[in-house]
Amino acid sequence: MFGQVAGATFRCGFGGFHSATGPRLELTIPRRKELLDVWGQLADAEARFRLGWGEDGPWVEQDDTDPMVIADEGAEFVGRDPQTGAVVVSVGFGRGDDGFMEVSGLVHPAFRRLGFGREALNLLCAIAHQHFGIVELRAKCEADNEASRRWLASAGFLPVDASLVHTLPDGRSMAAIRWRRLDPTAQRRCKHRFMPIG
Repeated sequence: MFGQVAGATFRCGFGGFHSATGPRLELTIPRRKELLDVWGQLADAEARFRLGWGEDGPWVEQDDTDPMVIADEGAEFVGRDPQTGAVVVSVGFGRGDDGFMEVSGLVHPAFRRLGFGREALNLLCAIAHQHFGIVELRAKCEADNEASRRWLASAGFLPVDASLVHTLPDGRSMAAIRWRRLDPTAQRRCKHRFMPIG
């Protein structure tokens, strides 16, 4: 058992490669161009609105570099169906304004409400806590976003501040809830020096 995901397997390799395989998903660290392409596939109008991405989204290329999306500031994972290779989900964590690692995720419209987001988040939390040694994870979601609230609660996140005002990338402000998940048994097992530090 890896973290809270029964039967999960985990691999850590050179250059930032990491993967975690659960019952229905395999999460891997993508390169930046692949992640931007995946976000383009996953982000329908509802997701772009909730994330404040606007029509163009964050997948506009900035330059020609194509690094793996993992560094001291966080990590992103793409989740695929291991049988078909279909892109199902994107989940990750990055350093928030308060210095804590903050999780986020996006599920392909065809796979929503089927438990894939929950599996991906549980795998992500297991990696963060039991491989990178991050004791506390945080998250924010819109106060009226019931799906996100259920998603976070399903992985053991607890609401800690319901009076938050959050500004999205498109400039829209929203009433939000801050969540956190603690694992006092967190332990760093990753041997690579440039990986996320909690």
